[in-house]
Amino acid sequence: MAASTSSWPVIRPVKTCTECKQSKLRCDSKDQSPNPCSRCHARQLTCTVDPSFRRTPARKCVSVLLLASVALSPVSDARLEAMSKELNELRTRQGVSVRAPSTTSTESGISQDASANAPYSTPLMIMDDFDLDEASLNIGVVSVNCQSAVDAFEIFTAFFHPHLPLIGTISVNNIYHSSPFLFWSIVAIVASHTTLPSDESLYERINEPFQRLVKEEALEAPLPLHNIHALLFLCLWPLPVDKQSKDPSWLYLGIAVNSAFLMGLHRPGPPPSRSIRLLAESSHGRAMTWLGCFYVSSSLSMHLGLPAMINTSADLVTIAAYLNEYAIPRDFAAEIKLQVVITNFTNVLSNQSNDGTVDSSILQLLDRELDTLRVAFSDQWTRMLEYSVLVGKVHFHALVITRGRLGAMPRGILLKLALSASLRIIHLANARFHEHVAETHGLPVGKRQKALPKHYFKGLAFTTGFLLRYFSLNITATAEEQQLAANHVVLSHTIFKACATNSRDEWGRMASLFETLCQQAPMASDPHRLQLSDRMGVFMLLDAIQDESGVRGDALEMTEPQLSALPTMHPDPSNMGHPDMYGVSLEPPWGADMPFTNEFWSDPVWEMFNLPGAAPNQFHSRPLGMD
Repeated sequence: MAASTSSWPVIRPVKTCTECKQSKLRCDSKDQSPNPCSRCHARQLTCTVDPSFRRTPARKCVSVLLLASVALSPVSDARLEAMSKELNELRTRQGVSVRAPSTTSTESGISQDASANAPYSTPLMIMDDFDLDEASLNIGVVSVNCQSAVDAFEIFTAFFHPHLPLIGTISVNNIYHSSPFLFWSIVAIVASHTTLPSDESLYERINEPFQRLVKEEALEAPLPLHNIHALLFLCLWPLPVDKQSKDPSWLYLGIAVNSAFLMGLHRPGPPPSRSIRLLAESSHGRAMTWLGCFYVSSSLSMHLGLPAMINTSADLVTIAAYLNEYAIPRDFAAEIKLQVVITNFTNVLSNQSNDGTVDSSILQLLDRELDTLRVAFSDQWTRMLEYSVLVGKVHFHALVITRGRLGAMPRGILLKLALSASLRIIHLANARFHEHVAETHGLPVGKRQKALPKHYFKGLAFTTGFLLRYFSLNITATAEEQQLAANHVVLSHTIFKACATNSRDEWGRMASLFETLCQQAPMASDPHRLQLSDRMGVFMLLDAIQDESGVRGDALEMTEPQLSALPTMHPDPSNMGHPDMYGVSLEPPWGADMPFTNEFWSDPVWEMFNLPGAAPNQFHSRPLGMD
């Protein structure tokens, strides 16, 4: 620990944050990083270390405030009233093409003009109506208050549904009677991610009967559209599990996609008359379901480093045809177009025969495609869409960087481009974290953040790991790059810590990982050591973990996982330490177990590293490779 502590001034030569420097007070930001210093934490200030910051004299600050008050004073009440009237008139004009306020995203208000012109009217979706004609609801033997379910649907419509707008209009009563699986899926997702203010123990009570319902409904062949919707929602917002290897999202996605194939959703035009169990669904609803399958498949596959389930040329042509033929919400259409670009370039870059020159050329073509996308959707270029674009860029750059092939674009340039994108990603995430929301539905900011899809946080974690691996903890990076990376790691850590319900959930484990990583001594990276590069940029993060594991003296063998079944083994608790992840006296630095390696990625690829796992009473899980 002493070695790592003495190396911190190299990374953070300035020991005082800007707030403490402005107030001329002693600062402990170096010791607390990535947490804010004690003063900023107590006053809820933004703790940032900036070597170029120059203190502003107090007298000048007062002058600036006086000038600002004078500048604001000429605005009369009449002018404010006129401005308010103009704003209301603008809202009235736009009200024809925008969905009801309760159904829009808090960031950009996902436009539903397309859905209004060509409504997605299935037998179970009639109108936006949150009334429920039941006094109490039952799932299995568990009784649920009617108002709690209504609250869950209101929260889902406001914060969740804009990210995957499969349901054109919502009628809670019709959904309850026509599709219990979809109804309880929405309730379970909201209750597990946000904790309903009206019933904080709802998820714990309905979890067991809901899991039984999932097993019954998911195996119904073929699935009706509303059951496919339920599975897609469960893939984008998976329910909590005690270890991520139990996350069934990829399996649920396989069921949903194959059911969509069976129903002929991948074929443009009207469905064939002899389709198996053809339901009276609208063509628009079928198209939206297929687009949802593609979006979820592409999003999950990128962060797992697996081939997308819908990735052939014919599939992508059908996706483009649906976007042109049907009225799709603009924000969602832009996300679909982005995933089409990512899928196309993933297919090309996955070719292991490419040399460095080919990879560099492909990256340049990717940048042009993404620039074209921004021009096409300039009127709907939201922060969320820009965030998704940049995460895709970092993944592709990391894939080429980890291959270690020198081409037309040198490694240094690739790192600079990825650094710029990574800083922007965390800036956008921080802006979303601090944005003002008019209607919170009683949810604090951390709970509202958890309404974002899981791949949003995987992208943020991946970006933070990239900054730590190649800049903040890399002695070859410049002091300015190290400082920029360290500051943005702090911002990312703050988001994960605010979202964490406890230190053992996904967000808490990520926050613990970053806290431990930030205590390590910087090291030089070997650009030629990691050659496993067939799974997008995921192996970049595995390489970083290998470096940190090497610090604590663990030998790692880069071998492919065996297909044969392994015998069940249990670690000996007497041989496992129980360090405090939050303590300042970690000895040795990596004596604390790595929650990220064991429980963040739901992918068997981790088994090849033979990493020691957490103590059973610490994370309620066994090490990977020991299952």
